Order: sequence, then C-alpha cells, then structure tokens
Amino acid sequence: MTETENETTKIRIPRQERSIKTKEAILQAAMELFSEKGYHGTNTKEIAAAAGVSTGSFYSYYKDKRAVFLDSLSIYFNTLLERIEAYLAGINFSTMDKHEMIREVIDSLIYSHQVFTGFHKELQVMYHSDPEVQLLMDEQFDLGRRKTLEYLLMNSEELKVDNVEAASIVMFEAINSVVDMLVFSPQKVDDDLIKNELAKMLVNYLYL
Repeated sequence: MTETENETTKIRIPRQERSIKTKEAILQAAMELFSEKGYHGTNTKEIAAAAGVSTGSFYSYYKDKRAVFLDSLSIYFNTLLERIEAYLAGINFSTMDKHEMIREVIDSLIYSHQVFTGFHKELQVMYHSDPEVQLLMDEQFDLGRRKTLEYLLMNSEELKVDNVEAASIVMFEAINSVVDMLVFSPQKVDDDLIKNELAKMLVNYLYL
C-alpha cells in the first residue's frame, strides 16, 4: 500500500516522497493565493492549478478549501515561531545589547508578516467568523506569550518588573500591536524611529 486513508474522510495521508511533495505544493499554492486574493476569493480549482495538480488530486489530500486553509494557518504560525526561536537560540544574553535584541525580534515579526501580508489580513477576518480559526489563533497567541515569558526568565536577574508573567504579556502585546500597525497601517513617522522607540520603551520598562 503506497498511501493510507482516513476511514471517515477518505483523505490520503502521504507517505511516499512524491505524495509529500504534492501536498506541500498544494499548501504553498494555497497560501500564496489566500494572500493575493483572500480566502473567499480563492477556489479549489485555482489552488490545484497553481500547484500543478488536477482538481481531483487536490480532493485526495484535502476535503475542501477550508481544510487547506487551516493547514496553511498551522504552517504559517509554525514558520513564524521557528524563525523567532532560531534567532533567540543564537543569542548570548550576557553580551547582547538588549535594545538591539528587541529590535531584531520586531524586525523578524515584520518580515514574517510581509511574506504573506494578504494572508495575515485574511486571518483577521476569519478570526471573527470561524470558531476553529479563532481557537487555533488563540492557541498560537498563548504560545507566543509563553515563549515571551521563557525569554524573560532567561535573564530574570536583570529584570525590575514586579511580576514577570504579567510583564511577558505586556511585552508580547506591545510588540504585536506595533508590528501589526507598521505592516498594515503605514505611519507618517519613519518605521525605524517607531521600532527604536518601542525597543527603548521595553528596555526601560523591563531592565535595571
């Protein structure tokens, strides 16, 4: 047997390299189309064509457009998290300038948003209209807050905040809000000036 199937949905679970690559192509095509045209402006025929597969092949991997959207959403968040974790793993907290470090995190988030700007915009709409999307996004936001807490605890001896857990939420939400503003609502003030002020604010708030 070259493929296994879910008994309920009859959807293939790819095992061979060719099938895995086909599913990856469908995912990549879907993310690009969702970014360019939005979720509601994209159909399965377009996704299949962009992926270079037949519509029937699409339905052998995904039961509908929503299923591939949810899969794309997981990939989007995982890629974003991996990028931040890879950066933090290479930091020497004893020598790294904290202002520079926070600026790098801000820039990484902005870059990740810009790769699929339209896709991220679509998430804001789907968040309020699809409970499963909302649940998945809430789980990712919670993970982001926990990762922020882990980061603060790495050099907790330098912190001056009264409650580290509360401070991690403040830091996460402050960065998230400013990044969204810079990506989706361009300001008259230069972006670098805004990022520098945010980094300076957080350093002064967090550290001795």
